[in-house]
Amino acid sequence: MIPPLVRFPDNPIISPKHITFTRATGAFNPGAVVCRRTGKVAILMRVFEEATGRSLLGMALSTDGEHIDEVWDRPSIAREESYEEWGVEDCRVTYLAADGLYAITYAGYSALGPRVCLITTDDILDPTRFRRHGPRLEGDNKNTVLFPEKIGGRYAFLHRPMPRAVLGFVDRLEDPWPTGGVPVLGPRPGTWRSSRVGGGSPPIKTAGGWLLPFHGATEVAEGNVYSMGWCVLDELDPSKVCYVSKAPALAAETSYERSPGPVPQVDMRNFIHGISVVFPEGMVELGGDLLIYYGAADIHVGGARVNRSALVDALGDAIARGDVDRPL
Repeated sequence: MIPPLVRFPDNPIISPKHITFTRATGAFNPGAVVCRRTGKVAILMRVFEEATGRSLLGMALSTDGEHIDEVWDRPSIAREESYEEWGVEDCRVTYLAADGLYAITYAGYSALGPRVCLITTDDILDPTRFRRHGPRLEGDNKNTVLFPEKIGGRYAFLHRPMPRAVLGFVDRLEDPWPTGGVPVLGPRPGTWRSSRVGGGSPPIKTAGGWLLPFHGATEVAEGNVYSMGWCVLDELDPSKVCYVSKAPALAAETSYERSPGPVPQVDMRNFIHGISVVFPEGMVELGGDLLIYYGAADIHVGGARVNRSALVDALGDAIARGDVDRPL
């Protein structure tokens, strides 16, 4: 049996009320990474400003990963460039140990639509050291995660040209990223991921392969419900999928993961039965556990944990039994 994710008792750990530099109606969809300098968990969440109707990124810090010590009184990543004038949204953070860099992938939103953008830095807590690389992929695209290690001498990434997750490679982060790639994970009609699928947090390498949290969503007529699942990719060839969750590993069940709406940051035409959203974007390893950070109801940040060894062992057993879903 796959061990369950256990929600933090104090969820939601971040809400709009914690944002002091602007009046926010949403503080949600968090990327997360352990700061190598301080050992603290850095959480970069999307902040939706009521006055502008646009998003930027805020920062929160936690010593134990579960309780928030500090929420910055200023943005971490504001809207500075033309390609993000309508919003800086939904980041993921990968630590590239070989480069000594944190890579922040995010959606820069403008009149040209949402595009995958990149920031790199050697200090996740010093925005003055953030280097913008601009849009990396042409066309409407979101939900891009970088692998923490090169594979075959190249950077590997998963992106989501609707409606599926596609694996791509690039020699240098500064180069244009290819818009094509190998489809890895996609929707399946009649399931919890009937409409679309995208990467959650950047994957981590385990004895069983690359462990990837991902999100799946149902069709609008089915409620447009967002849930989280587990995926395991082959270590040497991540285009090969070893495991996919048949059922959600985390679904919208609590009051803070559901909302009747309306909320300003949500187009309620896409949520005709109300908002039911669990949207994972961050995962860190602390004290033998994996901690997942997720957007809850497109309003809050929630967290959940699972023992790393127990999860990896259980997924390995499921793979050996063939108890897996089809990826596409």
